[in-house]
Amino acid sequence: MGMHSNEKVLRAALDAIAAGDQEALATVVADDLVVHVPGRSPLAGELHGRGVFGAKVRELTGGTLTIEAHDVLGSDDHAVGVYTMRVECPDRSFEWRHTNVYHIRDGKIVETWQNPFEQDAFDDFFS
Repeated sequence: MGMHSNEKVLRAALDAIAAGDQEALATVVADDLVVHVPGRSPLAGELHGRGVFGAKVRELTGGTLTIEAHDVLGSDDHAVGVYTMRVECPDRSFEWRHTNVYHIRDGKIVETWQNPFEQDAFDDFFS
């Protein structure tokens, strides 16, 4: 059995993020993307718009976030990614395990729920 189409969408998004290719990212992420982030950090809440979440992350990390995908799964309506994420700022660094659930419609990611495993440490780092 081949790779599910929604797994392909998520893998394409991850490749575009790693390459910093906003044009490629736009082909697989909706303009009106909704991102749900738990916790109490400046990232927490519901963010709207494809560029909004990425801009906020770049602002808080100096553009140093890297994503190591351990597994990517796809179904008819969703994809799930299991990651190790890292930030290397000049004065501090942070590494954590993270899962995201993505709702995919018509070949584009339209909504995502972020789930850092170490919520308190995540909030402390990004605050």
